Amino acid sequence: MNAEPLPRRYRTKTNRAFTLAWALGIPMGAFLLKVWTESFPYALQLSTTVVCAAGFLLVLWTSPRGFTCADEQGISRRAFLRTERLDWADVYDIRTVAMPASTVGRFGRMQPDQAYAYRADGRRVLLPYLNAQELGEAEFPGEMAVLRSMLADRRADGWMPDPSVEAHIARHEARYGKRVRALTGKASLAIIIFVIMIVIMAPIVGTAVF
Repeated sequence: MNAEPLPRRYRTKTNRAFTLAWALGIPMGAFLLKVWTESFPYALQLSTTVVCAAGFLLVLWTSPRGFTCADEQGISRRAFLRTERLDWADVYDIRTVAMPASTVGRFGRMQPDQAYAYRADGRRVLLPYLNAQELGEAEFPGEMAVLRSMLADRRADGWMPDPSVEAHIARHEARYGKRVRALTGKASLAIIIFVIMIVIMAPIVGTAVF
């Protein structure tokens, strides 16, 4: 049996929460400054500010509270506002998933090594903060080895990979890869930039016309 101490808990680092606050706060502040300095209706300015502030506070409140925890009974995970429990009997495998090479090369690291738990139906479940970015490139493989060993100790004797489950996993992975490449492709980026430019330029053009 696995001699590693339990439970094993993974959370975000404090400095990453501060980084997130700055990364969201600066562009949001610039956006709200633009909203309040233009001649928008007061009701629109107020509602936009309330929505942005609520979203900002929600992200700051939920981010440090997310976790992945492995114990004798299974794996617990909290992402955003939802907490989920997976018993070891419901976990088919735990694997490292890398971002498609094209996206990693285009946008930098983007958490290329992320841990997922796989159910018996082939669908995967994200294990928050169990990745190479949070743990470090050197520590992450060791933690993955510990969790996989814990799972192996709880499998039935003579356990073998199920070809039907592996086929489901392969199909899900292929669909996920296509979605990621589509969302990070040149066409999608061009559309996003175009929409941002419209949002920025519309008040300026409207002021010039009227």
